[in-house]
Amino acid sequence: MIYKFSFIEKILLSNDIIPHPFADASSSVGLGYALGCSVKLKIADALAMDYQPVGQIAKKANVSEIGCELILDCLDALGYVSKQDGKYAFTKRGHKNLSLQSPENFRYFILFCDYLYKGYANMDETIKLGKRPHSNMLEEMSEYEWELFSRAMIDIARTSTKEVISKVPVSSTATTVLDIGGSHGLYSIELCKKNPKLKATIFDLPPVKKYAEECIAKHNAASQVSPLSGDFMKDPLPNGNDIILSFNIIHGLNTEENEQLAKKAYAALNAGGIYVVLDQIKGIGGSSQLSKATTSYMALNLLHQAGGKTYSLDEVSSFTSKAGFRKVELKKLNAPGFGVIVCYK
Repeated sequence: MIYKFSFIEKILLSNDIIPHPFADASSSVGLGYALGCSVKLKIADALAMDYQPVGQIAKKANVSEIGCELILDCLDALGYVSKQDGKYAFTKRGHKNLSLQSPENFRYFILFCDYLYKGYANMDETIKLGKRPHSNMLEEMSEYEWELFSRAMIDIARTSTKEVISKVPVSSTATTVLDIGGSHGLYSIELCKKNPKLKATIFDLPPVKKYAEECIAKHNAASQVSPLSGDFMKDPLPNGNDIILSFNIIHGLNTEENEQLAKKAYAALNAGGIYVVLDQIKGIGGSSQLSKATTSYMALNLLHQAGGKTYSLDEVSSFTSKAGFRKVELKKLNAPGFGVIVCYK
């Protein structure tokens, strides 16, 4: 993301002397594709913190020299590489986010975005119809695409897990957690780590079970966290829960489906239990353009991919109050446009 502008550029942009569509409709899209290509074609794998000539990098990645140079120039514009006398090296940001050697890399998230981009070609049909013109994205995904999705969600979760879990109020009597659509289970793992008396069940579709098992093993959490395969919209939810987590779930559902899910959650909670929603929340950022961009883009993306959209606090309050929840409480997160909503039974 281009986020640094000179003083003069800021003036020119604010007065539309530099037309905003120049960046918004061209470079941003092209640079996103370039980032995806750098990982997919293993150009990023050939980079190091030491400067190398473009020919050497291209040979390692088995791509053309001219194509490699143009991708590297895009990465330079984005701040992931530094160019010096025709040679290229990772910046600290580039190594952290793109290198195979970095435990904090975002390679799967980048590859998943590249996969999503290819589905945007028919987005105009979704806009015309008001719904995805064919089946839900999750019904079409191959095993490899499920891996991209699951590992991309892990990339996202590890950036904010501790902050998110700090927003979840756990009563002194709570012992059971149900994480619906919990995928990798990182949030439940952190919640149980922070509250040793808790035991959590990750309730999600069969293709993601192995990623939950992987994360549970990695964090030595098997004594507190276990996966259970099922479809939270079609199957009954396990009963007797003190806490139900619904993280990055409501945006993939329409209003009627969210009302249905809230009713199921209410019925599956013990008295005094909480239904905790993490999502992009419309209107949460006030006048912040980045917050508006995040929630608006995600709404469009989710309508096209899954038939959902982003929701405001009032909308969440509406479908949870219909289910019987007595009050909701919004807690903002550092990420623009994101929030945690706690619904009390």
